[in-house]
Amino acid sequence: MRRLAPACLALAAALLGCSSGSGPGEGGGPAGAAENPAASSGTAAEPQVNYVDRLPIARYSYTDTETAAIESAQQVLTQRCLRTFGISYEPSKPDTETSPPADRRYGLASASEAARLGYHANLGPLPPGPDLPKDALQVFYGNRGAAQGSSERITYKGKEVPSNGCFGQSVAQLSKEYDDPAGAEIARRISTQSYEDSLADPSVNEGFRKWSACMRSSGFRYPSPLDPLNNKAFQGEEISAKEKETAVADVRCKEETGLLDIWLKAESGIQQADIDKDGAALKKLRTAHREKVEAARRIVAKG
Repeated sequence: MRRLAPACLALAAALLGCSSGSGPGEGGGPAGAAENPAASSGTAAEPQVNYVDRLPIARYSYTDTETAAIESAQQVLTQRCLRTFGISYEPSKPDTETSPPADRRYGLASASEAARLGYHANLGPLPPGPDLPKDALQVFYGNRGAAQGSSERITYKGKEVPSNGCFGQSVAQLSKEYDDPAGAEIARRISTQSYEDSLADPSVNEGFRKWSACMRSSGFRYPSPLDPLNNKAFQGEEISAKEKETAVADVRCKEETGLLDIWLKAESGIQQADIDKDGAALKKLRTAHREKVEAARRIVAKG
């Protein structure tokens, strides 16, 4: 799945990862979620279609491979910084065995996830934090977590620690030179607005009507595929049989009515029109992304 950078999008019915600026052990789940009751365990049973990747704005975000290169460079820079404090650190290896979850920009799209998880998010297990002693963790993270606006200085063995720690300093080092905040904001705006505008598209609304009729034939009454996502009965820790049945019918009706492809086509047209208006700024953003990835790969190559 592609990653818009430098910050994550918060879209209803859309799960967009953002890992190039997140640290080890930091969760990717909803705010306030202490743990994931629907963690993925094992490889997905079907190839997952990520609709986010197929939208025109995806050309202006990082691919998973590019994100991995940036994160690897951040870890190399963090290792170098920690070494100046006499701290040895080896980052944990990424899990390459588990298939990534299907995105949910248009709600549920995966039959296997629906049958297994209902509407619960397939976030997978949280990555482990750095395996370091407590005092060394302060060097890794700095004064993050201290009171807002705190200027407390942290020292380790008589040497001052960067305020945002070695990891935060490493993220900032790449971001300061290569990120294009103005271009990234345009890409975020297009991605957010196009989704909202697609909800008013006549073809999408007709697709909702057909999907709703299909759901009624299975005994479920929902005006649109966004409604079961907001069903409080499906938001607890337990995944009920009713939730799974609803989710399976949801995906089946999307397939029978062709709703996902209709929705993708409608939003793609909306996005492309907006992209054409901001072509120069977005071209600059793509150049910044390419240069950042190239710089990251050079850092990793040097080790």
